[in-house]
Amino acid sequence: MAIYATALGFAVAIGLPLAVCFASHAQARAAIAAVESAARQPEAAGDIRFMLILSLVLIESLVIYVLLAFFVLQRFLAKIG
Repeated sequence: MAIYATALGFAVAIGLPLAVCFASHAQARAAIAAVESAARQPEAAGDIRFMLILSLVLIESLVIYVLLAFFVLQRFLAKIG
């Protein structure tokens, strides 16, 4: 049981920062692509803005789900250890 708790602790400690790093990278790439698209086609800026906001919301919801899983696993680790 101690090895399981240790592995779970490492997963919690490494998983959240990795998810946040990858999500922030994805958000930056989405913003860069939106700005480049709006620069190429200024008449489509409204549609591009909508798609950018939608994609940023989906990426951020993933981070929120990871944060919720982090809190659940922390509570589970507190009960074990």
